[in-house]
Amino acid sequence: MTATQLARAPTPPPEPKAPRAWLDPLFALCASGAAWLTLALMVGIIVSLVIGAAPSIEKFGLGFLTSAVWDPVGNQYGGLVMIYGTFATSLIALLIAVPVSFGIALFLTELSPKWLKRPLGIAIELLAAVPSIVYGMWGLLVFGPILATYVQQPLQRLLGDVPVLGALVSGPPVA
Repeated sequence: MTATQLARAPTPPPEPKAPRAWLDPLFALCASGAAWLTLALMVGIIVSLVIGAAPSIEKFGLGFLTSAVWDPVGNQYGGLVMIYGTFATSLIALLIAVPVSFGIALFLTELSPKWLKRPLGIAIELLAAVPSIVYGMWGLLVFGPILATYVQQPLQRLLGDVPVLGALVSGPPVA
């Protein structure tokens, strides 16, 4: 190359600027602050709950958690039934949801044809966007009367005299 060609040769682009050294420590400080704030809020919520429940704890004691008695006339209350119901319904929901969700994930990632992956994935994401209480209320209003008529009443007739199973289906139909 001649001297004029070298003088006209394009200069290499400037190297990108190194990130500012103070951004990493600032980000670390913000992330740490958010973690501590979350922990402080959780402690605040627990303290608020304990303070709000203090009169009830003083009156009924911690036996409230282990007592199944619920007698408003006698002013005796126990939360064991509600606690058991919460655990039982959560366990049933997990027993249904985990295999179904695992199966859907396996189907979408491994078995589904390419043309079906995107629309089915979007449909499942849209289902996840709806709060679960909406599905629960819909199921209660739509399936409640159907199950009360065609499932609960026949089971009451069939299992009404069986000692343990009869108690599971006893009571008025949930319609």
